[in-house]
Amino acid sequence: MRQTLRDLLRYISRYRAVYLFGIALLVVASFVNTFVPIVVGRAIDSFSEGTMTMTTVWWYIGAVIGLALVGAGTMIIVRRTMLNASWEIQFDIRRDLFRHFTRLDGDFYDNYRVGDLMARLTADLNAVRMLAGIGVFQGVFTALVLGFTLYRMATLDVGLTLLTLTIVPFITISFFILLRIIHRRYEKVQEQFSNVSAMAQENFSGIRVVKGFGIEDRELATFKALNDEFIRRNLRLTRVDGPLFPLMELLFGLTISLLLLVGGRQVLGIGGSLTIGEFSAFVFLFEGIQWPLIALGWIANMVQRGSTSWGRLRSIFDERPRIRDTEETDHTLERVRGEIEFRDVSLTLDGQSVLDRVSLRIRAGESIGLTGRTGAGKTLIVNLIGRLIDPDEGEILIDGIPIRRYPVRVLRRYIGLVPQEPFLFSDTIAQNITYGVPDGDDPAALQRRVLEVARLAQLAGDVEGFPLGYATPLGERGVTLSGGQRQRTAIARAIIRDPSILIFDDALSAVDTQTEAAILQGLQQVQQGRTTLVIAHRLSAFEHCDRVYVLDGGRISEHGTHDALVTADGWYADMARRQQLEADLEEV
Repeated sequence: MRQTLRDLLRYISRYRAVYLFGIALLVVASFVNTFVPIVVGRAIDSFSEGTMTMTTVWWYIGAVIGLALVGAGTMIIVRRTMLNASWEIQFDIRRDLFRHFTRLDGDFYDNYRVGDLMARLTADLNAVRMLAGIGVFQGVFTALVLGFTLYRMATLDVGLTLLTLTIVPFITISFFILLRIIHRRYEKVQEQFSNVSAMAQENFSGIRVVKGFGIEDRELATFKALNDEFIRRNLRLTRVDGPLFPLMELLFGLTISLLLLVGGRQVLGIGGSLTIGEFSAFVFLFEGIQWPLIALGWIANMVQRGSTSWGRLRSIFDERPRIRDTEETDHTLERVRGEIEFRDVSLTLDGQSVLDRVSLRIRAGESIGLTGRTGAGKTLIVNLIGRLIDPDEGEILIDGIPIRRYPVRVLRRYIGLVPQEPFLFSDTIAQNITYGVPDGDDPAALQRRVLEVARLAQLAGDVEGFPLGYATPLGERGVTLSGGQRQRTAIARAIIRDPSILIFDDALSAVDTQTEAAILQGLQQVQQGRTTLVIAHRLSAFEHCDRVYVLDGGRISEHGTHDALVTADGWYADMARRQQLEADLEEV
């Protein structure tokens, strides 16, 4: 809890002027609100003593209305300042959290479901906003009202004031017991909400698979079970915080009975002296602190929920990317030419060796092919070049400089990657192609570049046949395009950035051989002066490469030109014969 307050104070301090102004107004509001019962009590005494005149009646009425207007006006201003600030704080936290998400490694997203992360960005963040806004506002107001009220009650009768305080130990004990249980059960509720959100997100994303297998009923049953558990956990939480307010109402009722007994005797002159107006003012004041005392339970509940939710958010903030700039980073490095060298690079994942002492050198501007059996480690080579992962042993150099010395931002800026399974955004084709282009480029020049790279990627013919052309909106993940069109869009997106290193990670697997040949022919122009790494299973993709490396079991088993490897007696030559036979059969 203390850590939560320290963390939130860092965000609240940005709006300290707003909070201080709001607290000052709360002092005014609580002061005038607790003064109204005193005015009413004096009016009652004037009536009972027979000294009241119409002039004084109007004076008392004006005083009550004036105090009420001041109290209401200040509370309106407080709500428009402190509560607005809580929304700004929510925005700040969401912005910082999203920025932190963008810096985390792929390993983090392998361990967290998207639905769980979305639940933290919505429900948990809203609970934190309630704590920073209404929690602080009501907490300060309640403390001030209690302080002013108890002071005014003590000026009327100290004994009766002490009598009303007898309920405080019972409230404190109730809070202590119930809030510990609320914390545990609310955490379970939020965990289950994450499970519900995660399943909903997965079903929305994979709805075509669900419908394709005809398992809608099974998914509905699973979703119902998750929702039933969510309801059950919420009901268990309600059974804890539900009795809190009725319990306090009972305590207040018992206290009012004691006040009537003891205070009534004093009004009658038995055991003390108290005017009817003073007793009435005392009762009004006590009635006035019922909501603040009840609000203590509500505030405590809100604080507990906000603290629990902040703990869930903090667990995300505490995650640190393994791949990041360090003390050895040289921030004077601002460009990459494209020379790549692996020196005895080894990598172990999940206790299994996946790369074993791999050594290779690619000169700047060379075109290199990389192939091998599935799982041989081809994509790992790509991930190492882009520093998505780091090797366990050995060294990787870019332009003769250890890769760890490059700022991650600079390194990835000069790498154009076309992955095997490209991800397209729910935007237009043009926006997807220009996704990695820095802001500020001339729109007309950018449009010409879009047309050029689309032509090189053999995408232009397809797009020009669409009614809206490059302004055609795509569905989620580019679902409105075919697999080949998505891959060609990803190729255009990679080459428009003008990278020094261009990597095709089996990027032509979803296109036919004729389209592949046309794309490769067009890319020869793009490859001029760039280091190009082509990963493929179809060996025809390597015909124009300077060299080809064959990976087998995490090691380089063959390397040479395409023609040399075809004539050699190895895996590459055997695969070339098989693919040639398949091509001949297709022609027949």
